[in-house]
Amino acid sequence: MTNTTFCTIQIQNKSYKIKCPDEEMDNLHLAAQKLNDTLVKKKNKFKRLDEYQALLLAALHITHELVVNQRQHTQQRQEFTQFLKTLDETQAVK
Repeated sequence: MTNTTFCTIQIQNKSYKIKCPDEEMDNLHLAAQKLNDTLVKKKNKFKRLDEYQALLLAALHITHELVVNQRQHTQQRQEFTQFLKTLDETQAVK
């Protein structure tokens, strides 16, 4: 059974106490830091955005990165699987 702990993260100078599994605490901190960094960049780039719009744009940006990385990962797995099949076939011929 996984132990859970309350973890405090900072986003835009506000603290949030979130319950998470012990082993995910570092990942939660990294995710909060990435969100915060992206949010600051979006607010600096687009001065007219309100808090909600900046948060939405930051979330969309991070989600886009995730989708691109997942597609790249899937493509790499397919290429690796094909490579292994080709290697097996080459070994079978010898």
